Amino acid sequence: MSAALLGSPGQLHVFEDDIESFVHVLGWTVLSYLPSPMDKDDRAALVSYLYDHSWKTSSGEKGGLAKEGHFKSGDYPSKYFTLTEPSPILGLIRNLVSPFRARYGGPPPEEHEELYKVLMPLYRLALERLGNSEWFLATIQDTFERPGWPAKDRAGAKLTISTEDTARQGDYADFAIVCIFSRGQPLSLRLHCRTNDLAWMKTLPVGGVTRE
Repeated sequence: MSAALLGSPGQLHVFEDDIESFVHVLGWTVLSYLPSPMDKDDRAALVSYLYDHSWKTSSGEKGGLAKEGHFKSGDYPSKYFTLTEPSPILGLIRNLVSPFRARYGGPPPEEHEELYKVLMPLYRLALERLGNSEWFLATIQDTFERPGWPAKDRAGAKLTISTEDTARQGDYADFAIVCIFSRGQPLSLRLHCRTNDLAWMKTLPVGGVTRE
């Protein structure tokens, strides 16, 4: 779930929330299952910190501060997390996160005129990218076509981690991104995430209308 909805549970669900949810599932899957030299307990703590932290208020339970902070800085999921075998997947995640700096950081301050002139077009571009699926689809497709993907990167049971608050995870995980085309044009991006006791799918159509 997006940091915006976790922080304000009653607010209207918008398209940006679906895109962000997609990125969080991708980040959670990579952190939880891909081989990494990071200590297993440290990984579990990082997953819990990013995806489980919440607090109770008079209006209900809220969360998402860690997600929001890492989106603002662009350090998502974390600079301290690395993979045993180099893969473009972490670069892809950070590219997908980059437009969300505009959502959570807001426009650049106007006090510094020269800096404002440089940053404001980048801010507007980020908002434009958040408005539909096209940039996200193109970024994913471009990354898939690059060299450097590991030949064998399927997760195994020994990589499964669990945290106190995160829903119970399975003995294995399958993760796939499917781009659906019609007459040579991309119609939608479908994310599949499956463990032995959880199946999750999200469809992000080009144009911003979500079908599940």
